[in-house]
Amino acid sequence: MASSVASGAGVSSSDCEGEEQEDPSSSQDFEDASDKLSSLELQDNSQFKDGEDELTIFRQQWQRELECTPTPTREPKPEPEVEVEPQTDEEKAKQLFLRGVEMERGGKLYEAIQHYKRAMQILPDIETRLYESSELRGDTPEVELETEEVLTVEHANTSDDEDAVEGEDLMSRLQRILARKGTFCVPEFPTKGAHFSWLPYEVVLLILRWVVSSELDAMSLEQAAAVCRGFYVAAREPDIWRTLCVKTWGIECGLPRGGGYQSWRDMYVQRPRLLLHGCYISKTTYIRHGENSFQDQFYRPWYLIDYYRYLRFFPEGLVLMWTTAEEPAACVAHLRYRQPKASLGIMTGHYRLIGDRVVIVVKKTNAEKKPAQATNTRFRPRRKEPHEQLEQTYHIELELRDVKSRRNFQLWWRGYSVCSPRECRDHWTHFDLSTGKFPPFAFSRVRGYTTEAQAPLLNTHAYT
Repeated sequence: MASSVASGAGVSSSDCEGEEQEDPSSSQDFEDASDKLSSLELQDNSQFKDGEDELTIFRQQWQRELECTPTPTREPKPEPEVEVEPQTDEEKAKQLFLRGVEMERGGKLYEAIQHYKRAMQILPDIETRLYESSELRGDTPEVELETEEVLTVEHANTSDDEDAVEGEDLMSRLQRILARKGTFCVPEFPTKGAHFSWLPYEVVLLILRWVVSSELDAMSLEQAAAVCRGFYVAAREPDIWRTLCVKTWGIECGLPRGGGYQSWRDMYVQRPRLLLHGCYISKTTYIRHGENSFQDQFYRPWYLIDYYRYLRFFPEGLVLMWTTAEEPAACVAHLRYRQPKASLGIMTGHYRLIGDRVVIVVKKTNAEKKPAQATNTRFRPRRKEPHEQLEQTYHIELELRDVKSRRNFQLWWRGYSVCSPRECRDHWTHFDLSTGKFPPFAFSRVRGYTTEAQAPLLNTHAYT
């Protein structure tokens, strides 16, 4: 047992000692391996440094190329438009109408019409509102062109004034200027839509005939002539003034040369005629004495009486006559129409112009009640007896006179008589025409008589 243990101990000790000792062959191999490893590491380090230098050189070269080459700018992507819903009907209609305009310009006519219809269903006057808000104006170059045209026109107007010929008639001069321009009139400022100058000259003359109308309103024609040169020339058209003369004097019109007048207009202005755009008014004032008082015999009152006579003449020979105490401001409106109210007491008649004299015949109907006959009303009701109609005919003769620069301004009394039928014969009453009792009529213009035109001035053949 002891020997075995001792031998076991000896083996273990020897094993331990063998671990501590170094083998010369193994150490030699380790050194060789370490040398190889160090050489590989040196080789790897040199290769790594060479690759790092090449990478640095490439980066520097690339940086120089980037600095020399301009970098392209990238356009930002457009953001998607967010359509804002219109808040009001007007905005919706404007948006639809403008889309229709874009489609029409692009050739999509059917789609444009659909948008126009939808816009007009929302707001019928959308096109007018858009033009007023200047959203459908033309391009800027067109506006600049129009401005240049206006400047050239103004320059032409100033140059036309310098081309005046000494002793030349105004009408001939204006006709020469318009013929040189080749246009009736030119707008002073740029316009958004159509202008009056676009109309043909024949249409302009037709419009002026509506201005004169069937009421022979020559004063409105003269006001239209004050617009510009073109209107002045158009308002002096001989055919219009010839028709005015024929409508005024009828078969007694004649020709201008026969009466010593230069033209039809000169004849209409200078020859005696009635003014139709108003009425003639005469104010009569007199004193009426009252009766003595039974309490005081020395007191005798008197009254100042005022009343008016009105005469309104129409082109076809109709005349209205009215005698009333009402002021003119409350009466002239009742004389506007040819058939006045019967309850007002306005009398109708006819007139004729002979030279400078006006002959008027007016009839007035009075209702007179017959005396009641004795009848037996015990068994039957009394019948209403019909009123007998008594007619009175007024014959008036007046004379046309001028007052300073106002032509045909007054009507003076030259004759006044009343015919009343009596049984078998007519009874005539002639009045003494003193200035105090029968003052002259003075003309007063009434604007309401010429505000409307029922028919244009129609052409008729002149009487020769």
